[in-house]
This record gives sequence, C-alpha cells and structure tokens, in this order.
Amino acid sequence: MNRGLARFIADLFDLVEEHALFFGVIGVVGFLIGPSLLAFLERKERLASLFVWLYSLLLTPVIVLFMLSLGNPQDYCNDPLSHETFRWFYLLALPLVPLYAHYFRAVKLNHPVHYAFVLLMLSLGVFSLTLGQELFHFAYQSAQGHGVVYSGARAWECAYLNSASEMAAHRFVAIATLLFLVVQVCVLVIARRVKRRGED
Repeated sequence: MNRGLARFIADLFDLVEEHALFFGVIGVVGFLIGPSLLAFLERKERLASLFVWLYSLLLTPVIVLFMLSLGNPQDYCNDPLSHETFRWFYLLALPLVPLYAHYFRAVKLNHPVHYAFVLLMLSLGVFSLTLGQELFHFAYQSAQGHGVVYSGARAWECAYLNSASEMAAHRFVAIATLLFLVVQVCVLVIARRVKRRGED
C-alpha cells in the first residue's frame, strides 16, 4: 500500500478515536434511522436530493469509519474483538433491511447509484464487525493451532497473538472482504438490470 494513503487512513482513524463520542452519536443515529428514512421518504415521494447526497457522501463514510474503528481498536493493546463482543454486532444488519427491500423491489429508483453506495459501504461496516471478525478468529486458529489468548498473563493484561499467524489472518480477512465487495456490487447491479428488463 502507498505510504501516503496508509498515513491518511491512519490519520482518519486517529481523528475518529479522538472524537469517539461525537462520531459515535452521529454514526449510531445515522445508521439506525438513515436507511429506513431514505426508503420511507422515497416511497412517499418526499425525498430531497440534498439529503441523499449528504447522507451518502458525508454521513455514510463517517459511519463506516466509526464501525471500522470499532472492529480494529487502536488502543494500548490493540486486542482483536472477542466472540462475546462482536457477535452482538450481527443485529446491525437489521437497519439495512428496509433499504435493501426497497432497492430490490422498487420498479423505479430516483437515486440508484447513491443507494447502492450506501448499501455497499454500510454492509462493509457490518461485515467487518461480524463475519470479518469470525474469519479472523478462524484463520488465526487455523494458522496458530489455538485461538487468541485473552488471559492477559503474558504482556501487561494484553492478549497474546503470534505475529505471523496474525498477519496471515489479516491477509485472509482482506481477501474475503474484497470478495464480499465484488459479490455485493454484482448483486446490486444485476438486481437493477432485472428490474429494468421487467419494466421494459
């Protein structure tokens, strides 16, 4: 990865970490009601283009950065999330259901590209907090022979991870994430093409 891009991403993570409460409140409210509000307002034909642009290009990246920072904590230990923690995040898929349903079922969409971007990015955030964590633990255990040691007995209450196994697990998750994004894009594009053909 380019060093400048890596530094920029690290600075964004630091910004989110420094103002975690502010970004957390905005992210939680925007994530919980945003997708449903988009679908509801468009069905009622009251959706302003300005709101779509602001939500998709301004608020959605903030939400995703916050979710990625939760899944990749930049604290003293940088411990990976435990199963007991991240498995609660599967509930985050529920707020996306109304917008997915509207995207797949609506004959006509006024902002299909914006909706696809929102669904793609927010699904990426949910993936990183759920299946991404599952895959990390699975890949780490496959490479190391045992799971992450959370006892804290080895290094000042931090979890013990073998660095080689951790890097292998991160590479596996990166490949799975890329595959998820490609499949997601294909599904969203095919869904709209099928709707257009049905309309024609």
